[in-house]
Amino acid sequence: MPTKPHNILVTFPNPNTGRDYLIHMQIPEFTCLCPMTGQPDFATIVLDYIADRKCVELKSLKLYIWSYPQ
Repeated sequence: MPTKPHNILVTFPNPNTGRDYLIHMQIPEFTCLCPMTGQPDFATIVLDYIADRKCVELKSLKLYIWSYPQ
């Protein structure tokens, strides 16, 4: 199990390309620094999408977000 940031999004084939359905991802542990004060800030990232041929793997999305410098 990776314990450090990674800048590659892992995908997998959409198991049901013949129908539209909503994929909802929520990352409640997102932290950042306020650009004005430098104080820590907390947020929840919500990603909703309808997949075409591929879906994004949630764990890789979290590691991808983590890879951006603060």
